[in-house]
Amino acid sequence: MYMGEEQRLQMPVEQERHQVNPDSKREPGFQRFTDPFVEKVFLWAFPRWIRPNHLTLLRLALIPAVLVLWYFDLDWWALGVFAVAIATDFIDGTMARTRDQITLLGTYLDPVADKLLIGAVLAWIGWRYLIVQIVLAFIFLELLLTALGVRMLLRTRTARPSNAFGKTKMVVQSAALGILLLASILESRTWIQVSLGLFWLALALAAVSGASQIKGVLSLLSPRRVQDRVDKPADRDPTGDSAEDDPAR
Repeated sequence: MYMGEEQRLQMPVEQERHQVNPDSKREPGFQRFTDPFVEKVFLWAFPRWIRPNHLTLLRLALIPAVLVLWYFDLDWWALGVFAVAIATDFIDGTMARTRDQITLLGTYLDPVADKLLIGAVLAWIGWRYLIVQIVLAFIFLELLLTALGVRMLLRTRTARPSNAFGKTKMVVQSAALGILLLASILESRTWIQVSLGLFWLALALAAVSGASQIKGVLSLLSPRRVQDRVDKPADRDPTGDSAEDDPAR
């Protein structure tokens, strides 16, 4: 359940388990389109006791499964498990938004699981490509930004959701990696080049998303902004400092 921001900011951190930035109720355009589809096609199969964070933890658990299957040359099985892992990213996000189950833990754990999944599989099968090495460097940078986000949470008690560029980048990155996996199985140089082109696009989106996150984190970590959020929640701009960011979870 969402609560008023004044109440949320006055609560101890340990009692904020289900509280996030009110802006997270707003959805970017593509999520307004995909959420009804995912809800109708997939969510009926998940009882309400299954929480979004359960699916996020499943995604983390599937990472070594993909790598082990690929190591033993069970390529099609590895591709299938990877597809399931990627699907959980769309399902847990829709579940969190449509069932009012967004949590502070999920806000940070979900993108970490995404980055670890993409980074681990990408490093395993595509390290020899320059663009892959650059993308992996950006993933490492994004993990550092996530760590800064945790620091922001501890100081301001406010979770900052992903922006629209970040979620679009994740979709493009996932598609590129899926194509690279399939191209490796089929030994198709054409599709390998297609996947590498998509990685360049994902890199551009990552740069824009990273710049936006750095700007937002530095703004929220400034002493004056922290004091405004903690001591004077009622005086805060009703549009929110994170209005430029569209939510993921």
